[in-house]
Amino acid sequence: MNVKKWVLQHFPTVKKDEEIGNALRKMREFSCDYCIVLDENDKFEGVVYKSSIRDSELDEKIDMYVTFPDFYVVEDSNVEEAALMLIENKDQVLPVVNNNAEVIGVLTVQEVLEAFIELSAMDEQGTRIILELEDKPGELKRVIDVLANNKMNILSILTLKDENKRQISIKIQCEDPESVANLLEIYNIKYISIIEEEGF
Repeated sequence: MNVKKWVLQHFPTVKKDEEIGNALRKMREFSCDYCIVLDENDKFEGVVYKSSIRDSELDEKIDMYVTFPDFYVVEDSNVEEAALMLIENKDQVLPVVNNNAEVIGVLTVQEVLEAFIELSAMDEQGTRIILELEDKPGELKRVIDVLANNKMNILSILTLKDENKRQISIKIQCEDPESVANLLEIYNIKYISIIEEEGF
């Protein structure tokens, strides 16, 4: 899913020729430990972190403390890629830029977690089915066909490889776990758990 849906658009920016005191003030204002740094044309220049300037003089220019990140994403990147970059970078913020190198927002771990809550349909009311299937073509299709043929709308599907099997999490638009269990038993589909989720 595209990162644009979850991009945080309210974030601190400073120009590279501004003073450290101004950057620290903006960090306090936004309750964060970073500022996105822009050049004279408002293009992405890098990031300055509180940890790198905390012992500097307030009237120093920040340009000596700006780092250009190894990881940033463009606006048409997907959120899974952003999550991987945050893990690899072990940093707190991921700048998001457009094709003109203009910063359109940032992603933090918080936004990525919110994205995965939506991708897994945790925010919607329904029933979650946990299955364990053989890791081979056609296994998941059989389950999906059973649900579709019985008019059960699928809200999300997640899979996790576990040796030669796959654990499958399917969230469906149904508020009666017992009827779901009965249906799977009729078609001899073994499940680990079936849980009703209220959403929020």
